Amino acid sequence: MEVSEMGKFRRLRGRWQVPGRHSKTTTGVPSVGQTSVTSVATVALGAIAGVVVARALGPHDRGIYAIATVAPTFIGIVGTLGVEEAIVYIAGRTHDHQRTGHLIWGGLFIALALGSLASVASIMFQLLLFWSPALGVSKVLFIAFACQPLQYALTQVSVAHLRAQARYTAWNMLRILVPFVYLAGLVLVIAVGTLTVNTAILCLLAGNIAVLFVSTLSVCLSHPPSTSRIEMKQMLSYGWRNHLITMQTYANQQLDQVFLAAMVPAAQLGQYTIAVTYASAGLSLGQAPALQMYSHFSRQENPDRAAYRHLVIRTMLLLTGICVVSAVLAPFFIPLVFGKSYEMSIAPAFILILSAPLLSLDATFSAIWKSAGKPLAAAKGEGIGLVLTVVALPIAIIHFGIDGAAIVSIVVYGVVAAWLWRSKPFEGLRAARGSLEPVRMGGR
Repeated sequence: MEVSEMGKFRRLRGRWQVPGRHSKTTTGVPSVGQTSVTSVATVALGAIAGVVVARALGPHDRGIYAIATVAPTFIGIVGTLGVEEAIVYIAGRTHDHQRTGHLIWGGLFIALALGSLASVASIMFQLLLFWSPALGVSKVLFIAFACQPLQYALTQVSVAHLRAQARYTAWNMLRILVPFVYLAGLVLVIAVGTLTVNTAILCLLAGNIAVLFVSTLSVCLSHPPSTSRIEMKQMLSYGWRNHLITMQTYANQQLDQVFLAAMVPAAQLGQYTIAVTYASAGLSLGQAPALQMYSHFSRQENPDRAAYRHLVIRTMLLLTGICVVSAVLAPFFIPLVFGKSYEMSIAPAFILILSAPLLSLDATFSAIWKSAGKPLAAAKGEGIGLVLTVVALPIAIIHFGIDGAAIVSIVVYGVVAAWLWRSKPFEGLRAARGSLEPVRMGGR
């Protein structure tokens, strides 16, 4: 009976595996086009959902929606301590299936602990700083979404094993699942009733829960439960250093809305969220190649400089074209699609659009240092950006309002990009590969 059950498990597991994933080394960076297309599709679905929510709620209630959702998301990002990125790097450099299972399940246990602590912090932060019956939001839903850090941590770890094993198609499918379910929920609510802040939050929760369920199911079918204290310690050791980079990148994209929520009326926050929604196509597309580059170069013993340069140049040319077109269309597109009540969003949207190429360079240079196993080299520049963000945001918002928040973004991205460019990341990657010991093989 035991043999039969193991046979069933192996057959199920085989459906989630890609045969010979370490058997072939490519000189290019695979599936970048697929990842970029998925990023565009994800942004497109999110933008459509953003239009639906913006038109249904109006600037004030759109700001209330942001108050309920932005801070928990940012706290969730901070609370993972980079465990998911550690899995991508460490698991991507081993051929041992059992060790990969130790890493993934150990990462889930760490995510459960860290996510729970972050959720407690999120609930306290939201209730103490933002909660008021005047918001018109259900307190149960407000607290439920404040638990987002737990869901986020578990999902990110579950999804990370797909990138580590170069299962990019499955990974991209999960990336697009949240906006798809979210938009479908919004359409269903509008079809049967009226969209409110409460129902919009409920739809977003449904999307997040859907991707959590599917991603954890993929883990269960791919690897039997197993842990290793040594691997867990290694993930934490690498993760927190790596996380300094991720945290700054997301800090500048999320902290502006957190500061705005505390410093400006809800209607102005609603205007800024529409600017972010409009600019998100360029911002997300700029980061997509870096995600792929990190998982690819983490697995490569002989990094290809030509592939690296080709990808960077191609990404910058594509982004520049998209940003120019988006910037020209912003004064016409935003009032037409989101509504005339959002005309105040045009200026910050224009600024944020122009920051996309700089963000792409930040993400690319950081991804190379992370692939080299030396995240602290990039964390120095990212740390400068984080300090500059925290110091400059309140001053800029006081003097320039929501436009000031967008100005801080483009300035910080430029400073970090310049710092990381001077650090010569690809040379650091080649040097690190020359000093690496051979990757440990399964059964040896």
